[in-house]
Amino acid sequence: MFTSSRFACLALVGLLTWSHPATAANFPLEITNIKANGTSGMPASSRIYNAYPGLDYEIRAAVVGGAFPFTFALTNAPVGMTVDDRGVVRWLDPQADASPTLVVRDSEGTERRVSWTVRVTASGFKFVSAGGSSTGNGSIASPWRTLADVYNLGAATDIVYFRSGTYSPTQMPRDGIGGPWERVQFDRQRPSTWLAYPGERPLINFRPAGDAGAAIRVGNNDAPDGPRAPYIDGFETTNTRFIGFQPISAGTFRRLRMHDLTEGGDGTNAAFIMTVTNPTPHTGMVIQDCEFYNVAPNSVTIKVYSQEKILIENTVHYNAQLGLEIKGDVRQFSVRQNSFYNISATALGGNMHGGESVQTVRGEILYNISRAPTAVDINQDGVAADIYLYRNTFVGRVQVRNTASRDGPFR
Repeated sequence: MFTSSRFACLALVGLLTWSHPATAANFPLEITNIKANGTSGMPASSRIYNAYPGLDYEIRAAVVGGAFPFTFALTNAPVGMTVDDRGVVRWLDPQADASPTLVVRDSEGTERRVSWTVRVTASGFKFVSAGGSSTGNGSIASPWRTLADVYNLGAATDIVYFRSGTYSPTQMPRDGIGGPWERVQFDRQRPSTWLAYPGERPLINFRPAGDAGAAIRVGNNDAPDGPRAPYIDGFETTNTRFIGFQPISAGTFRRLRMHDLTEGGDGTNAAFIMTVTNPTPHTGMVIQDCEFYNVAPNSVTIKVYSQEKILIENTVHYNAQLGLEIKGDVRQFSVRQNSFYNISATALGGNMHGGESVQTVRGEILYNISRAPTAVDINQDGVAADIYLYRNTFVGRVQVRNTASRDGPFR
């Protein structure tokens, strides 16, 4: 299989067209995660709008659609705030509120811009440290000690910084499902914005010695100031049992190093990150700059259901049988600039049906590198609309299967 400089040429099982230029925009250009304050249902306590005095403020723009690659610029930015060529906005020493504007331009010249206000305040921030105390107040001077403290003492609106150390989902009630599916519910009135302290990498051990293990279900649909998607940035995790993080809505997962998914089996839906099915897809999920490795057989790195405008970007997947799976009712996805290697079966795939009776799944797979016996396996079952695959480097079989006459086209 070869890809020319202008057209993506794929040998697929299913309907295929070569008529779409590989540099064109497939969907409208949009910034999905940075919004003007007070719009799009984002609560005032969002990480996007808040910085702690003197601690690095770093976010990355999530850009979907448009013609990649993009260029980024900031206007009206405070001293010390920068944006790089990947859309990472960094402010090293925030001291006073600021209202910058981010400008993104795609390779066709289409431009989008958004202005937002970053409040610099200690209010609403909590801290956890292995040297802290469960009787502390959660301030930077008196941090909590455990993940259970965050669960028991935190508010849904809190943004929680974790210092270096090991944290586990122990001493918290589980949902009683039983077996390997036990979960700690962080989805009701509890903090779901977790940040690694700048320059440090806290570790979450999902299954410490002597513990049966539990997933962490994150996100707040009933928070005091409105629905809140989880925001988890900068952690290392180990000993995942079936599921690590299970967001019940959209969310942001960035700069995670997740390894050692310890159990799996046919039909168990095991994954480091797995979304839940939902009658109405959630919008704007972001998975960026993450690393996933050492995955048990018949498990996957990421499994996605019921999402719209999801971006999976600059992630690395290796030492696994199966990689990323796009499942049912994912109405627009962008899988861009990811790497898959030492995958023993399928790197990128997923049966896209989920009980839908109409075409719902559409998206783009672009600028990825994959080496696996099956680099791409898209299983349509009659629910796929336009899917674009181009500017990828695939070593291995690439296939679209179980197509119906209404599927596609696949470009």
